[in-house]
Amino acid sequence: MIRETIKEAMKLHNVKSKDLAEQIGLSESSMSQFLNGKMNLGQGKIEKIFEFLRIKLIIE
Repeated sequence: MIRETIKEAMKLHNVKSKDLAEQIGLSESSMSQFLNGKMNLGQGKIEKIFEFLRIKLIIE
């Protein structure tokens, strides 16, 4: 679910995985692995992605 939200936000803001990786301090290959579900990221990196893509997490 988080990956899909990130992918949707990337499309919405026209952000490429390379640019997102650079912004949060990941390699392109690590970002690709994360987006394809082959690797997990820590909370800090996820928070940086959310901040950069202006995603707000709401828990009800």
